[in-house]
Amino acid sequence: MKFTTQRTLLALATAGVPLTASALSLEDYTVANSSYDEAFISGNLTANEPAGDADNAQLGYNYTLIADYEKTFNTLPRSWSYGVILDATGSKSDQKTQSVTTTTVDPVTGETTTALATIPTSTEDDWGIKADGVIDNYFHQSPYPKAFWFGQGEFETRDSREEDDVSATLGLGYGRVYNATPLAKVIRIVEELNREGLLTGPIPDSIALETAEIIDREDEFKSKFGEDEYRPDFYAAIEAALARSGSIRDGKLGALGAITMDDVLEDEPISVRRHGWVVRAGAGFQASDLSGISDNDPKLLFEWEYAKPYGYKGQFINTLSYEPIFGDDTINIINNEMTYTHEVSDRIDWTNSWRLSYSDSDTTETISHVLNTRYSFDLGNRLDYFVGLNLTQTDTDPNPIGSIGDDPAITLSSGFNYRLK
Repeated sequence: MKFTTQRTLLALATAGVPLTASALSLEDYTVANSSYDEAFISGNLTANEPAGDADNAQLGYNYTLIADYEKTFNTLPRSWSYGVILDATGSKSDQKTQSVTTTTVDPVTGETTTALATIPTSTEDDWGIKADGVIDNYFHQSPYPKAFWFGQGEFETRDSREEDDVSATLGLGYGRVYNATPLAKVIRIVEELNREGLLTGPIPDSIALETAEIIDREDEFKSKFGEDEYRPDFYAAIEAALARSGSIRDGKLGALGAITMDDVLEDEPISVRRHGWVVRAGAGFQASDLSGISDNDPKLLFEWEYAKPYGYKGQFINTLSYEPIFGDDTINIINNEMTYTHEVSDRIDWTNSWRLSYSDSDTTETISHVLNTRYSFDLGNRLDYFVGLNLTQTDTDPNPIGSIGDDPAITLSSGFNYRLK
């Protein structure tokens, strides 16, 4: 009881202590030696009202299972990343009975006859695998250290398609996107230590940046001390860096500080924080695509990526790509994805995204929009619950036979996400 009271008084006494000596920004972290990976398994169930004739539309549901792994690694001479996604989807429409008016008229009463028809239940199942990777090799010893040449490739297969998507591209680029997640973790750690009453003053910016570099070297500690044994040395190095600020009460964090660091680094979700921009231009070939139109056709690639954190809680990312593919049927493909994530609290993230896709061939033009807003709630033990709302609209010209047209469809989804990393 006495210990709890002391902790409460200390927390109140330091509640007004600023976290850092000045307005430290996540964009101040420009260390090129950085790596991070993300892996999760998620599943959701959605209920939807399809676009089209509301009187005849069937209420339905569908499910999605996804296993996703992404790895990004940065050094001064090069940056590379790759990802693998496995997914399975299924849907089933509810059986529905409706009245259908026939053209038969009773000669005596003059009434039309009606009959009850049952719309059969329909099911669809599909699965797919997608893998992609890109490597940027920088001319870091030249007068233009942010210039680079790159190579990237992509493979995708789906059970519902006869063809696979296979492509490769080489080209030149300029710019760099930095991973500032380690500094975001330091700010979260300092915030929690302050809340626990373990700080007597602000942490200087230089110490915060030094501590972020130590967190960035977590893989180095794992390699040196082992996957299961590295944490004591890793946390000791973080504690030693923070202690050099002179703002640690009694000069050391102790067991409570170690638990606090473990909660932030291992248990609490922190979405990736990035800043900077990159442009790429290259040429390659499209061996095949899911539509079956391309067959070893040459192509060009123009790509732009921009990332910017807003304060300590917000993250904006936009990626734009344009790919003209030159074959018997020339195809122009434009994709733009815009995402903003806001950290509502230590355990709640709010993500909003807009994806625009456009394709134009000699015979068909398609444009689609997908708007999504989603809340993710951390339940502990790396398990998240999410709930979201999707608005999807697709306009194809000319509309294929049986198409529901360009009416928007609204989807409410919820599910669970288990973070492996």
